[in-house]
Amino acid sequence: MAALLSAMLLVVLVFLTFIAFVIAMMNGTAYLIPLIIVLPTVLYLAVSLSLYKFFTTRKRIFTFIGIASIALAITGYVPIREAYTESIPTVDEEANPMFYEPYRADSKLAELETPASLKFQEPLPKLDGETWLYPMYAAFVQAVYPEGAYPAYTADGLVMEDSRGYAFTHLIEGKADLIFTTAPMKWQYKKAEEAGLELTVTPIGKEAFVFFVNEKNPVQNLKSQQIREIYGGTTENWKEVSGQDKPIIAYQRKTNSRSQKALEQFMDGTPLMKPATEDEFEDGYGIVQQRAEYRNYKNAFGFSHRFTTLELVEKHKIKLLNIDGVAPTNDSIRSGEYPLVREFYAVTAGTDNPNVQQFIDWMVSEEGQRLLEKSGYVSLREGTKEQQ
Repeated sequence: MAALLSAMLLVVLVFLTFIAFVIAMMNGTAYLIPLIIVLPTVLYLAVSLSLYKFFTTRKRIFTFIGIASIALAITGYVPIREAYTESIPTVDEEANPMFYEPYRADSKLAELETPASLKFQEPLPKLDGETWLYPMYAAFVQAVYPEGAYPAYTADGLVMEDSRGYAFTHLIEGKADLIFTTAPMKWQYKKAEEAGLELTVTPIGKEAFVFFVNEKNPVQNLKSQQIREIYGGTTENWKEVSGQDKPIIAYQRKTNSRSQKALEQFMDGTPLMKPATEDEFEDGYGIVQQRAEYRNYKNAFGFSHRFTTLELVEKHKIKLLNIDGVAPTNDSIRSGEYPLVREFYAVTAGTDNPNVQQFIDWMVSEEGQRLLEKSGYVSLREGTKEQQ
């Protein structure tokens, strides 16, 4: 009977181990494999030895417990370390459109306190725009479009988001009536002219490029030159900028990302130091490294555009730094006193949709600007806070 139960347990554990092995490989968590093998092995030995009445003395019991504990500790160290690392908050480069889809039950979109004064019927303007602005214009859609499904990932949908840089092309080709973006460049004006179109550019709001640290970091203000020295690699300890005696972990972003380009522009010709890296995976030639994304260690230093930081700021996990003595508040960003500000725009190219202009007019109205600000951006108007 003991042999049969032991054999049945072995078959079940081998099957479950194989499933766990496959899942670990598919999820990119190969570091779990040693634990996946050792844990069922220990369980199988414990049950089998009990069935065969091996544990008849304290010495045998404690010897088995000791060996099993050492094996589990060795194979569990990396998974525990990885789990701890993953538990540390990060600041994403962009908003995830999935969380901001209009009329979705679990959407994180901001809403007005009362129904919008503008309500659309057909023909609905076709929208596209940069991913970082999607939470704003998706909120506009939910406020004024009729209730329905507006998935951002649909190539020919009404409300798209430009994760691959095609919004301007969609505008020129007539696949979008209106796009949301930063100021068009000279080549874009030229391309529109070549297509017989004229770009109309309407400012609708502002955003800031910010630097941040862990909430518990005593540093509150940095000068622009001090930041350049940190990212240039000449300042390496927080005590050099009136902080604690801890090394600075200065995180960077992926090459060619929007925030990384903003940092390079901010550096004003000062070369960036080699970025922090972390293990990505192991191939036949050894460990492959990737650029490390910001993790909120007590001595971490990061940067992003302000919208992506707001959730962790509200949770008191990180704090935004004053730059050259100016905090990145709505008022200082709106006035331009904060030094790292950019406007964003609604851009059209001669659409014949009669609803587009009244949509733009509504966006820059007090109501539209209030919703823009509730969405985490900065309005062009003062006094656009929610009415109590």
